Amino acid sequence: MVCAASDVLATIVIEWENIQLAEADRCSTMLAELMRQIDAFPADAAGRPAHFEVLLMFDEQKMTEEHVREFCRQCIPHAARQATLRYVASPGLGYYEQKNLGARKAQGSIVVFLDSDVIPEAGWLSKLLTSFDDPAVNVVCGNCFLAAEDVVSKSLALAWFFPLRETSESLLPRDSFFANNVAFRRDVALANPFVPLEGTSRGACRMLARRLTADRVGLFINTGARVSHPAPNGFRHLVARGATQGRDNLLFNRLLDRGSLASSLARAFRLQTRAWRRILLEHRKVGLGVLGIPAALAIASFYYVCYFAGDMLTRVAPVWAEQHVTLEG
Repeated sequence: MVCAASDVLATIVIEWENIQLAEADRCSTMLAELMRQIDAFPADAAGRPAHFEVLLMFDEQKMTEEHVREFCRQCIPHAARQATLRYVASPGLGYYEQKNLGARKAQGSIVVFLDSDVIPEAGWLSKLLTSFDDPAVNVVCGNCFLAAEDVVSKSLALAWFFPLRETSESLLPRDSFFANNVAFRRDVALANPFVPLEGTSRGACRMLARRLTADRVGLFINTGARVSHPAPNGFRHLVARGATQGRDNLLFNRLLDRGSLASSLARAFRLQTRAWRRILLEHRKVGLGVLGIPAALAIASFYYVCYFAGDMLTRVAPVWAEQHVTLEG
């Protein structure tokens, strides 16, 4: 379906970077669920169905448009009646740059950023978009939690930076967000693009959230708009995730004059202690039994050893760390 730009309620921008790290089945499930939610979105007061566009942002230096199209044909052979799929080449652009390009290409009055490796829960789209019925809301994020499926993922659900799955449904002011589950009014997105931090893989959303909060733009969270995120895909990805987080956190905190070795030691200790405390006190929330606690403590400890290694490598060999401590590829 093709519709006029003025008829598009929202544009959903999906980066095609994370699918290279996560299992393709998650992306397939995400697209199928997204199509269902688009077709289930309620009509307006006059009975007119809502129209959406979905932009699939891919780096043609890594894959072809036909590759992406064929993937979509297989997992969503019947795309949503109320959606237009557009394939947008973004040669050489990374995670955040793809999102910025998507915002510039968007026709909808609301731009939703969704990652290729997260799976929305039922009602995610309507809860996210109806948040904008409140004129004070200019940016709204949802709850992103780690899918707890085995001992490793349950351990990291407690130890990692994502919060646990919310059980409430509230619209509340917020001072931070994850770029994998967030929506902007389009004019706000264009005026406030992601600015990647040099040498980092992630972290631009943290700086943007600080700027939005300082400018009182109107950043909220709808805790009912939930998506699940996968755990690191294998041992190598786990090590890379930990080291990359350590490097990114150091570079981020250097901008805030908190880049001393003492500060890094304090952060690593605080994160490790927080992880142990959550494992010991909240393990039942993710279905982790008492017998799994020792393994969870060991997994969390190993992860934060990798985290601290990423921090230290960035100090002693910054060029090497930038080239080798990465989530890409």
